[in-house]
Amino acid sequence: MKKASLILCLLVLIAATPTAAEEPKVIIEVNPNIELFAVVYILAFNGSDPFIIAPQSYINDVLDYFAPYKDHPAVYSVREAIPQDLPHYRRDYSINEFAASLVSKPYLGNMSENDFTLSEFYRSLINFAKESNFMEFYKKHKKEYEEALKPARKALTQDIFQKFGELFGKQYKTFHIALSYSLRIHPGSKAVGDTAYYFGYVGFMPEQYAEIFYLYIATHEYSHSFINPLISEYFAEFSELDYYLHKVRSELAYTTYDPHFDTNYLYISENLVEALTNYILMSLKPNVVHDLPRYFILRDHVLGFYLVDDLVREFRNFESSKDSNETFEDYTPRLIEHMKSWATPENVSEYFKKRVPLSGLWLFDRGYEEGKIIIVYGAKNPDPTGIEYDKETAFMLKELIEKDDTWKLYNGKPKIIVKAENELSEEDLRTNLIFVGGPAANGLVKNLTFLPIKFVFNGTWVLAKNATGFESFVGFAIENEVYRELREVSGTFQAYPLGVMEIVKNPWNERNLIAVIAGVDRYCTRKLAKDFTAYPRSYGIESGNYTEVGFYVQGDSI
Repeated sequence: MKKASLILCLLVLIAATPTAAEEPKVIIEVNPNIELFAVVYILAFNGSDPFIIAPQSYINDVLDYFAPYKDHPAVYSVREAIPQDLPHYRRDYSINEFAASLVSKPYLGNMSENDFTLSEFYRSLINFAKESNFMEFYKKHKKEYEEALKPARKALTQDIFQKFGELFGKQYKTFHIALSYSLRIHPGSKAVGDTAYYFGYVGFMPEQYAEIFYLYIATHEYSHSFINPLISEYFAEFSELDYYLHKVRSELAYTTYDPHFDTNYLYISENLVEALTNYILMSLKPNVVHDLPRYFILRDHVLGFYLVDDLVREFRNFESSKDSNETFEDYTPRLIEHMKSWATPENVSEYFKKRVPLSGLWLFDRGYEEGKIIIVYGAKNPDPTGIEYDKETAFMLKELIEKDDTWKLYNGKPKIIVKAENELSEEDLRTNLIFVGGPAANGLVKNLTFLPIKFVFNGTWVLAKNATGFESFVGFAIENEVYRELREVSGTFQAYPLGVMEIVKNPWNERNLIAVIAGVDRYCTRKLAKDFTAYPRSYGIESGNYTEVGFYVQGDSI
């Protein structure tokens, strides 16, 4: 299944070559073929499935309108092809593959079901579309579709598409954005002739967030249409850089299940595409995205794409120094030489270590690899009710982690264990740990004197941030969902509610990690624990209405 999935993924990602630069046409729609597939999917699982995202009223309309066709062969085919007992990541990519094959076809309802060049499944979809009069349903909901697409139309302006032409000296005549209103389709791209397709799903969220969502996803997917042909042209040269991929695969277990890490081609492509996406949006949309690209670059490093920051610099250097007719394709041989100079097979571990921040994701990943994560509540609180409260918080956290969506990235999950700090063995201390409670409640937290953010008592408890011994320390203040990069790496916090989540190396076994979830009191600790997940970042601070998150690399001196 995985090999077939990879082949289809490659077919989606490898784009046709664009033509000479010109102003392109942009089409944004809820695609009839993709929505036809989504409707059949809703019927297949009776409207109840994690990939179904439409409003309940729409789902009810689907179930009512298409009720006579709930036993149609197309419905059975979808249920058999994407059964709910498959791992989440395999269902995700199966849906993506169906969408990729449908997006560039004419509307199926206008095709012949006797066309035996098509598979039996597609002939059954054609039959379903005709027998059910799907297009009548589609037209009935056109106003809903158009309303949902307004943020996409506002966000995806001509300057983004023209930027590709400026960088690469080539352009597609049409950029076709084909979305589903009701099914969460893993975004993808493909090119057929002079048309570049991006397919995915409608973002049901407030307009401000939806604009950013469309900007990032569309720019990312269309970047593939220009980057992938470039990598194909220099395939042999890029292949010499496969040691970057080998390193991350030796460190992150989840890369086994993410197709972006299956081949060097896909891995280098994803790094370049993420770099290009963030570079374009920093250049063209600073008043919309603010410092979010910088946050996303560091998040990419956490996720294993640790070349992105250096590659952003390459795009910036290219544009600032290029000749009038020079394209990024002309620059590519120099890019490859630069990438070879960043690290070699012999020292790539050092390069990796300096560029990949600690994170909750890595703690979960290490826990998966070892088969367990231990949650540790404090036993030092002089108030026994405080100890009991933190114990309840620890068991609440255990339940949340066991249900966490992160495990959908894997083929299974680790055992989550809860213990008091005085119940830990020496072997336990060497595992991946989550400490619940601050220094007054948890003696192990009190003894972690090297924490970059810790509680200090000066008459009252305050949080103090000190980056000494931590490298590449970058913080972001979040206000009204706007990310603003901070210039200072120190500071104190005291507004209530007050607490911190942070990740550090386990001093008893530096291969593993420790998460500290600590509030100024038991109630703040529980509030933070309720939101704890496999964050792709190193820390988070809450102080009154103030929120700060960030990244750091822990030096060897600590």
